[in-house]
Amino acid sequence: MKRVGKLFEKLISDENLYLAIDEVNRTHHWKTHHRPNGCTAWVEETKDERVKELRQIIIDGFEPKPPTVTRRWDPSARKWRVVSEPAQWPDQYVHHALIQVLQPTFMRGMDYYCCGSIRGRGPHHGRKAIERWMKYDKRGTKYEFSGDIYHFYESLKPEVVMARMRQLIRDHRVLDLIWRIIKNGIQIGAYTSQWFANVTLQPLDQLIRQSGFAAHYVRYMDNLTILGPNKRKLFRLKKLVDAWLTDHQLRLKDDWQIFPTVKDTPKAPLPEPRNGFTRPKGRLPDAVGYRYGRGYTIPRKHNLLRTKRAIARYRKRRRQRKRITAGMASSIISRLGQLKHCNNYDLYRILFKGERLVRELKKIIRANNKKEKLTWSMYLERRKSWKSSKPKAALTPT
Repeated sequence: MKRVGKLFEKLISDENLYLAIDEVNRTHHWKTHHRPNGCTAWVEETKDERVKELRQIIIDGFEPKPPTVTRRWDPSARKWRVVSEPAQWPDQYVHHALIQVLQPTFMRGMDYYCCGSIRGRGPHHGRKAIERWMKYDKRGTKYEFSGDIYHFYESLKPEVVMARMRQLIRDHRVLDLIWRIIKNGIQIGAYTSQWFANVTLQPLDQLIRQSGFAAHYVRYMDNLTILGPNKRKLFRLKKLVDAWLTDHQLRLKDDWQIFPTVKDTPKAPLPEPRNGFTRPKGRLPDAVGYRYGRGYTIPRKHNLLRTKRAIARYRKRRRQRKRITAGMASSIISRLGQLKHCNNYDLYRILFKGERLVRELKKIIRANNKKEKLTWSMYLERRKSWKSSKPKAALTPT
């Protein structure tokens, strides 16, 4: 692939920097505990000055500030994650400005079924593909190779990422900025990390496609889902994947599996087991939050359990006449949205029990959004009045 140059001028252009400021400010109106974000208001009020300052920071040599490191429980993966949140000014604005310039280059070699952290390619992009393959290509989905990379972000070395960046980018000033951002590691929480991680794995996607051992392939960040007609070929493909990962100082987790998938759609109940044992007739592929059969899709058991518990907590608070927070309502709406994309008629009947649950939750969310808009507008008005009554030297971000 031909390397791209002359990117630094686009990076520091007014159009790119204004767009980066708008993208960050759009999602940073509030801090924790519903406190208005003074940094966002300050940048909005002095946007022209901040664009000039941001350009000068990049030209002089951007040095990242120490991130805010927290340890958070990820309920989906059921494990603790160390999240490093970069400082809003100027780090996050520099990150968005950089990715906006590099995104066309990154997308040029991106695999079509590379999902996760890419706009327009969420989990449902991969789900639709797996559903189609399971329904119409019985032979090509006879076996599955499933695995994910062990501690992907922690194990991904900055030197490996830079080697991949040099294959794509010719502009040495942009490469220097990338190194300044990632020299302390590929951190979970930085906007740039997800893009650099996906681009680093692009050669692995091409290796799997060109090997001829896989009929279908989906990658959701570091989770590999490979379907094929031949079990021995999938084992040979696993050796190729292991070799590539070893060359890049990575490895697969030990729970990787190669197994036969379910054969047909069940049309009748399974026969009674003989002597307490029945031979399994294949397993359902499990990827991006769902399990896939021949012509049907069901949610993961753990996701369904969490949905039932969330609804039970909501009903208990309603019975006790306690306040339902917007966060709880948004969480339940998100979980119910997952069920819209699978075979769920009987499940909806069991969960809702004739209630207008979704309507009530949306009413809570709309009321909270109106309150937030009003609070933010009042906060900006107070800042304007305070700004007019104070000398210019006192105007600093809060």
